[in-house]
Amino acid sequence: MPSLLGQFFPLIRGSQEDIASKGLAYVLQSSKIARDSLNGFLSTNTEILFDDISYATQSVGENDERPDISGIDSNGKEKIIIETKFWSSLTNNQPVEYLNRLNEQTVLIFICPKLREFSLFDEIETKLITSNTSYKKNNELILVDNEKYIFIIDWNYILDMIKQSLIENNEKILVSDIDQIIGFCEIIDNNIFLPMQDEDLSPNIARRIYSYYNLLDKVFDKLKIEINANKGDSGRLQSRGQRFGYSVYCIINTYCVTLELQFPFWQKIADTPFWIAINTEWNKPQPTDFRDKLKKISIKIGINLYENDSNDLLYFALRPKLNEVEEVVIKDLSNQIKIIMNEL
Repeated sequence: MPSLLGQFFPLIRGSQEDIASKGLAYVLQSSKIARDSLNGFLSTNTEILFDDISYATQSVGENDERPDISGIDSNGKEKIIIETKFWSSLTNNQPVEYLNRLNEQTVLIFICPKLREFSLFDEIETKLITSNTSYKKNNELILVDNEKYIFIIDWNYILDMIKQSLIENNEKILVSDIDQIIGFCEIIDNNIFLPMQDEDLSPNIARRIYSYYNLLDKVFDKLKIEINANKGDSGRLQSRGQRFGYSVYCIINTYCVTLELQFPFWQKIADTPFWIAINTEWNKPQPTDFRDKLKKISIKIGINLYENDSNDLLYFALRPKLNEVEEVVIKDLSNQIKIIMNEL
């Protein structure tokens, strides 16, 4: 049965993230046991020792960055920033401006649904690369400048960890409170249909999505001219809309190439709707040696490669240029494909 708070989820018109983050902040503010649980987890993973941290919400910084929860030590220094995420993308300030406001020996935590961890990690990494921020990564942990850590943790893990510490110390009222937050997060995680907002019904949404379909066709037209992409034996595989999006099939340099507008990948894997799969034959698994080659190419050229579990194919994620006119976007996507094909 959903928690009492979860029962009211359909009636909430504001940000679900705000409700979850303020609930977590309340528990941390109310219990040293809860704070010690979180601090102990962070210390174990970073070897940074924290004294008792006080937590506040919506602490605005110099560049108008506004993290959900800010942790301050006894000397008044910000040591921990917690940003809660469900399915929204990172803002312009995340994570770079948040890192800029932190000094050495600090932690930036992103809490998100388990299914969001992979794509959020990828999104954070892309932001770091774009801003020329040096970093090292290890599973869900990112180390920046050898002094600042970024953690990506799922809601269930962090809430269950704090809950267990509260149970062990007999803080029954807060156990009930955190159960409310857990139930609320479960409702959000399982709410496949996201409630519509006024802006979702704007004709601009339909226009934008429709333009993505046209964009793939225009990318193929450009490749047809520049590197002799053709339908060839793929003629029987007509470009078509499908439940997951849209596919354009073609032959490039004897390779079977599928350009895709992939909504499930966009939702769960990486923040781009545009993907490309390359194979040696149609409707066959990619040979092991060919998959290994694709992985090496991905590392060499810096275009991320992901596996589609439904058909066991490896896909390159094509990231479009932002804030550019159509001609520039088409040229850039075409160039990404040409770079890949030139390595084969």
